[in-house]
Amino acid sequence: MKYDAAVIPGATSIKEAIQLIEKSRSDTGFTLDENGQYRGTISINDLRRLLISGISESDIIRDQACSHRYAVRQEELHNDKVLRNTLSDLSLQGVEFIPVIDGENTIIDVISVEDLRSLSAASLLLEPTNGRLRRILIVGGAGYLGSVLTAKLLDRGYTVRILDNFLYGKHSLAQIPRTSALEILEGDLRNIHTCVSALDGVHAVVLLAAIVGDPASRIRPRETIETNVIAAQALAAACKLQCINRFLYASTCSVYGLGDILDEMSELRPVSLYARSKIASEQTILSMGDGYFAPTILRMGTLYGYSPRMRFDLVVNTMTMHAFSEKKIRVFGGKQWRPLLSVQDAAEAFVSCIEADLANVGNQVFNIGSDEQNYQIENIAQIIAGTIGSIAVSHDNKSLDVRDYRVSFKKVIDAIGFRPTDTVQAASRKIYSCLSNGLIPDPSQRIYYNHFFDVIEE
Repeated sequence: MKYDAAVIPGATSIKEAIQLIEKSRSDTGFTLDENGQYRGTISINDLRRLLISGISESDIIRDQACSHRYAVRQEELHNDKVLRNTLSDLSLQGVEFIPVIDGENTIIDVISVEDLRSLSAASLLLEPTNGRLRRILIVGGAGYLGSVLTAKLLDRGYTVRILDNFLYGKHSLAQIPRTSALEILEGDLRNIHTCVSALDGVHAVVLLAAIVGDPASRIRPRETIETNVIAAQALAAACKLQCINRFLYASTCSVYGLGDILDEMSELRPVSLYARSKIASEQTILSMGDGYFAPTILRMGTLYGYSPRMRFDLVVNTMTMHAFSEKKIRVFGGKQWRPLLSVQDAAEAFVSCIEADLANVGNQVFNIGSDEQNYQIENIAQIIAGTIGSIAVSHDNKSLDVRDYRVSFKKVIDAIGFRPTDTVQAASRKIYSCLSNGLIPDPSQRIYYNHFFDVIEE
């Protein structure tokens, strides 16, 4: 066949049919009857809705209703009148591929709407359609990382659906042009109905929403368990039930707690409820993985850098803010090691995993960052002070933060070639500029600090 299309024998199970469609270029598959003849087209979204309705994934495809039965006969390929009528119907239905059948209703080829247009002179009056855009659900898509990731995915030609409760408002999305490729849903991750509804028609899910950071988790332990553990695991289970095979879960290098040059197989030594909640969800979500549902866990270093939903409770951002407002950076302790990662590079890591061969990233845990950006806290202060200039650095040897760890990032390089490109110097200059020109008018406002709120995003 000219196009890689899913032709589904009638005795195929619903789960197997979804898998066949996932491997093709289209969101639909062409089903056959018991005699191998074309009986109709069914979409992957309709199949997933059947699973939600209670139909078993082992039920066979020929017992299910088809989305439509459009086809073109081989002898009609050069009949302009037939093609024009067919194109009109296909445009209304949003169909991209249809089968070419012979006189016995046997599929002999597959043709795209674009190819049909090229065969029809009259079709020049019709508007062209875009190719299929994969829809990504970002839970927490208006947050610190989420707003950056949303913009990157839209720039790459994806359609994006955001699910967010917008505790910080929607201003973080103001810089993103309104387009039909962006859908915004307001809702809470802890609402099961909301989450299951948000999965309709998506090809991959990125879970960013959480209660993030040790202070926020200490203040709201109940919400931490509800959001970071129970709701996260429920969303993953819903994805598996609907045969959505790509599930990207945002975790943290804080799970290591203490240690030197730690890789993904190192012992986890969490020192906070936040880290323990992430470990619990990592373990449960990975245990759901099988030959089809293949989650990816991204353990990110400590994030930094400018975002439309700015945060000043992250070490680089905090130090830069104090350099601006006080002309001084305060260092508590200073010898503790931290792996750093810019928010831009973090977003790029998620895009890379979405676009990677699932065989390389599915059912895997990756540390996300770079060996070069393992820093001691006092070194971070020196870098920022030197970048901005005329900034004093004061030291207080007391620190309540017992975390002290360096991390290896070799695995993600070997798997997908991901290497961060941003630097602390460049990010601190950007933040300082935003503060200087008034783009961020008052960095002391509560909205810039996660521990003042409930459900937030890393």
